[in-house]
Amino acid sequence: MALAKEQIRQIISQNDISSVTDVYSLLKDSFKDILQELMEAEMDATLGY
Repeated sequence: MALAKEQIRQIISQNDISSVTDVYSLLKDSFKDILQELMEAEMDATLGY
């Protein structure tokens, strides 16, 4: 799912992004959170919660 330009602008302003390093850090943290949620959902499905 692609983000609209307005959504991207909002993410940039909300996270005070001003460099490539800031973008990398945001993506790394977001990926970590998404992966954690996916793993927890898979575990819940496996255990039958």
